[in-house]
Amino acid sequence: MELILTYLALLFYLSASLAYMGSLIARPGKLLRAAGILTRVGFVLHTGALAVHLYQQGRPPANLADWLSFYAWATVAVYIVTEVHYESKVIGSFAIPLVVLLLGASAALPKTIETLSPPLKNFGVWTHVILTLLGNAAFALACCGALMFLVQEWLLKSRHPGILFERLPSLKLLDDLCHFSLTLGFPLLTLGLLSGVLLSYSVWGSFLSWDGRQIWSTITWVFYAALLHGRLAGGWRGRKAAILSIIGFCGVVFGFLVANLLIRGTHAF
Repeated sequence: MELILTYLALLFYLSASLAYMGSLIARPGKLLRAAGILTRVGFVLHTGALAVHLYQQGRPPANLADWLSFYAWATVAVYIVTEVHYESKVIGSFAIPLVVLLLGASAALPKTIETLSPPLKNFGVWTHVILTLLGNAAFALACCGALMFLVQEWLLKSRHPGILFERLPSLKLLDDLCHFSLTLGFPLLTLGLLSGVLLSYSVWGSFLSWDGRQIWSTITWVFYAALLHGRLAGGWRGRKAAILSIIGFCGVVFGFLVANLLIRGTHAF
């Protein structure tokens, strides 16, 4: 059942992606409405797949395939919140293809069974995982907004901006979107890391175990703290903030895929 729901969700997300991208070159009205509906149907199916997974496994994501699926779900959740907040569906033309990539990779990877040690079977693990996932999902959306900002800026400076320039949101909206995503993601990541530190102390008697995930998560937190401080106090806006948002998300991906695999520790994944 979980596999069927996952593939159906992937199919709806893929259809939504095609509709979103089609809206960039064709009449956007009906395509964007269809894309929004397809995304929400895919999200419901995806939620069902994860509910079945949690019922059967009874543990948070413990391998790369699980993590990618949960991360894709969290990214769609944050995207829907952002879409409603800004009343702009065109943001999905960058965000939902990323979700397809994440969930497609999850479906293609082998799903090794990892057991969770008894001390970790508590509410604290779920709090840590959910907050961290949602925080990093908000950073993914900030990256999508930043990419759209740079594309729109390039089109604005070109002599023949074309129809894509008319379809993409304004630079101000995209900059606001990046700021909104950062202000949403940073507190979530902070609370996620704090809950992880408290969990580490309660289970292993030490606040930090210095495995790859903890080290890189701390680096990522410092980077986003500096970026958010720069935006709020230093006037970092526009192109500079967009580039830094993209670099920050590359750091998030590096932390999950590289640092965690090279420096194994207390995190199963």
